Amino acid sequence: MKRIGMKRIGSICAAATLGLSFAGPLAAQMAEPLTCLLVPARTSDIGSDRSGIVVGVDVSRGDFVEAGAALVRFDTRLAEADLRVARITIAGLDERMQRSEGLLERNLISRDEIGALRTDLALSEAEEARAQMEIDRGTIRAPFAGYVARVDVAMGELIGAEPLLQIIEVSALDAELVFLAAAFGELEPGQEIALSVDLTQANVVAIVTAIDPFIDAMSNTFTVMAEIDNSDLAIPAGSSCAVAN
Repeated sequence: MKRIGMKRIGSICAAATLGLSFAGPLAAQMAEPLTCLLVPARTSDIGSDRSGIVVGVDVSRGDFVEAGAALVRFDTRLAEADLRVARITIAGLDERMQRSEGLLERNLISRDEIGALRTDLALSEAEEARAQMEIDRGTIRAPFAGYVARVDVAMGELIGAEPLLQIIEVSALDAELVFLAAAFGELEPGQEIALSVDLTQANVVAIVTAIDPFIDAMSNTFTVMAEIDNSDLAIPAGSSCAVAN
């Protein structure tokens, strides 16, 4: 297996001092990380770009939600009234347009008047679209399927820019492994590593997805990210882990 930064296989003794291994599909004797934590693959603090009164919170902590599911609903009565006004105006202008087309054929109305009607109709249709958009924005929906980890809003509250709730995806987990600088170059993206989950005592295979290209000067460490399939939800997010040497 290729190793980043290891140019000579002859320096086995030095590599053994670091606890490296060159055999097998998994890293069987790699350096032990200082910390290893399993975190959700995706975490989203759900908010809104508008302010308003909350009229409904459709989820609770621990609920599973599908992508697009309604989470929080705002008061949209003003937008709904604007939508009704726009639709009434559009209906009236449509009727006038139909009558005016016949008058135009008999030269009983000017083209300027027809043009003004068309402009008014276009503006009313834009108002209708805007009102509908405001109504749609009045329902906050889940951006992806996951679990509700936190709810920070209640019915009747006036909300602003602060997050309303948090959703996490745990069908896949990211292992955050922090190593001392001496282990830099031991792993590469796409490499498999074996991890032991402290809580369940189970061994899992993680795929390295990202490696810090720098060493943190304050701590003399770098971080490696590796992904774990957790489609059976057997491993709870937040579990600590260790390299299974």
